[in-house]
Amino acid sequence: MSSSGFLFKINGMSANATITGDCKYISLVLSGAQGAASVLISNGGISHSFNVTLPANEAAYHTVVSLEAVSLSSDGIFEITVTDSAGTIHEAGTFGKCSLNCCIAKKVDSLLGCDCDCKKCDAKLITAERVLLLITGIETDLAQLGEDSSVNAGLFENAKKKYNKALELCSDSCGCSC
Repeated sequence: MSSSGFLFKINGMSANATITGDCKYISLVLSGAQGAASVLISNGGISHSFNVTLPANEAAYHTVVSLEAVSLSSDGIFEITVTDSAGTIHEAGTFGKCSLNCCIAKKVDSLLGCDCDCKKCDAKLITAERVLLLITGIETDLAQLGEDSSVNAGLFENAKKKYNKALELCSDSCGCSC
């Protein structure tokens, strides 16, 4: 599985958030004004905050956060807010998609027993395609994050709606296959 991360550099500050393919860790690479910086990672209603010390000359600070150790879900839309010692606030995001990938794999596995002309498997294929398209949409939203926090709020909200729809499709209780 590949990881998804998005790099942002604004006014000398950059943040790169990448989630591992197993959705257990988030890797953060940060740079900005030398000194103390605060980091807030939010996923759903749960947040984890911590402080780091950014090095001089825009050198990068790297840390890995175990999602299990900080009681954050391993799936979903992660919003990361970093404030450096100069007060520059930057938002970044990453996407834990392991449960959705598992959903797609199960639906595709169920197609292996289908005959090429069999129509009974079409619904599972259509659902898998829809979930995959929603994943692509989420990744596209997060890739557009920038320095305008009101635009970012809309992008995060849109990504969350797509994520929730993908979860609904994977629950097999969605009426979208009619």
